[in-house]
Amino acid sequence: MLTKELLGNWLSDKGYKRDKFGHYQRTVLDAHVEGGSITTRFKMQSNSVRYEKQAMIGDHNEWIRLASGYYKNISITEDGKLAGMKR
Repeated sequence: MLTKELLGNWLSDKGYKRDKFGHYQRTVLDAHVEGGSITTRFKMQSNSVRYEKQAMIGDHNEWIRLASGYYKNISITEDGKLAGMKR
């Protein structure tokens, strides 16, 4: 079982920064997308987490859920990847 604190530490190691709401965000440059960058976040909730991507819809940005899971079902594999999240 993964705790919120352990997941936060893992995300920090992967380059994510904690925002004022307690979520972890990262923006990476990508020449293949309009605007040149992609912003993703892990939305930390009390007993679950959501992995989301920011997308421009109409004239404003929206967060699109890509995967989610309960902390009790999430683990970090031996090769350092996140496992147990559902689409």
